[in-house]
Amino acid sequence: MAQKLMQLDIAECRENDGADDFDGEVLDAHVVILNNYIRVHHAISYVELARRVRKLTVLLSVPMEPDREWDADWLGLDVQVQKNWMFTKTWKHSKGFQEQNFIHVPVDTIKQLKRLKPDIVFSYEMGFRTLLSGWFRRWNRSVPLVMVGNMSHWIEQERGLTRRMLRGIVRRAVDFCTYNGPSCKKYLKDLGVKESDLFSIPYCVDPKVVYAGERELRSDDEPRKLLYCGSISPRKGVIEFAGQLQKWCQENPERKVVLQLAGAGNLVDSLLEMSCGNLQVKALGNLDQEALCGAYRDADIGVNPSFADEWGLTTVEALASGIPVLGCTYVQSVETLIEEGVNGWAFKTDDSSGVGRAIEAAMSCSFNELFRMSESCRRSVAHITPEQTAERFCDVVRHALPDSCAR
Repeated sequence: MAQKLMQLDIAECRENDGADDFDGEVLDAHVVILNNYIRVHHAISYVELARRVRKLTVLLSVPMEPDREWDADWLGLDVQVQKNWMFTKTWKHSKGFQEQNFIHVPVDTIKQLKRLKPDIVFSYEMGFRTLLSGWFRRWNRSVPLVMVGNMSHWIEQERGLTRRMLRGIVRRAVDFCTYNGPSCKKYLKDLGVKESDLFSIPYCVDPKVVYAGERELRSDDEPRKLLYCGSISPRKGVIEFAGQLQKWCQENPERKVVLQLAGAGNLVDSLLEMSCGNLQVKALGNLDQEALCGAYRDADIGVNPSFADEWGLTTVEALASGIPVLGCTYVQSVETLIEEGVNGWAFKTDDSSGVGRAIEAAMSCSFNELFRMSESCRRSVAHITPEQTAERFCDVVRHALPDSCAR
């Protein structure tokens, strides 16, 4: 029996969170979503989805994975935690870093889906969760199965043979797939998924961390403030970026730069030691929503130099806050959203000369130029909202269950 940590009637949830204001189409469908755990951007988009369907149930493998720094917050959604086997696997990347991954096998998936009697199932990723959902699909062929894809071809090239074989089996078990960006779409098409079976469901950002106010026009004599948000680990490429930034500062001693680190990790002390002369590295630690919003307000440029991110929400948060981004194209959000010199500058973190050129281009912009870029930054991500993400889920439901649209 699944451990039921929180279940509120959806009508009550709508009343409590102001959903009565929603006056759009409500689809006659019981939607079940399976995920490993809920991040904030999941929760806020699921709340919007719950307003748009007759019933929404979320099945999770775990309340929260052990390496996360925040507590679970399900915002009143109908969430149930499954019986799950979890084990860890070390992911060794060709760029030289390694990282612990958590593998989930929610063993009661078929049992829970039979009990819930969904009209449509959305299962995240191409692992055991979706494979088990596919077996349920074979038992009840009237229930469409949608694989929610959050991946990029850069990362998938690093996966082992066993995982690649499993994903080939999963692809044949699902009816439709979604993608969070063009790199994910390319990977799924390379697996053989047809264009007609692909739907876009982008990540959204938490509006509470976005600075929505007017940007301040500052003097060029003031220090240039760069902001990095995220875990401070080898995968994130912050050491490599900071090394090139330090070199630029040494070559431009008249310019003051502050690199602020919002997050935690085992490389913080090493980065702090890179402060020198006109470069100051500051550790802000893990920030809550209000403090993170304030950090985006005070920053001039966002930094996202990761070697491997299947999306990269901080790119979108920075752009939505009106600051351009210096980022690596191994991050799908950078590859997708950054337009050179319009809302940021792109590089590859393993190309030191390319990183240097991007830093030079960003630092050559006056504060007046950065101020003018703010509008382009915000405009480039204006479509990425919880409401739009929920609507993209609904697009799949309408396609898979046309009768659900009848009123």
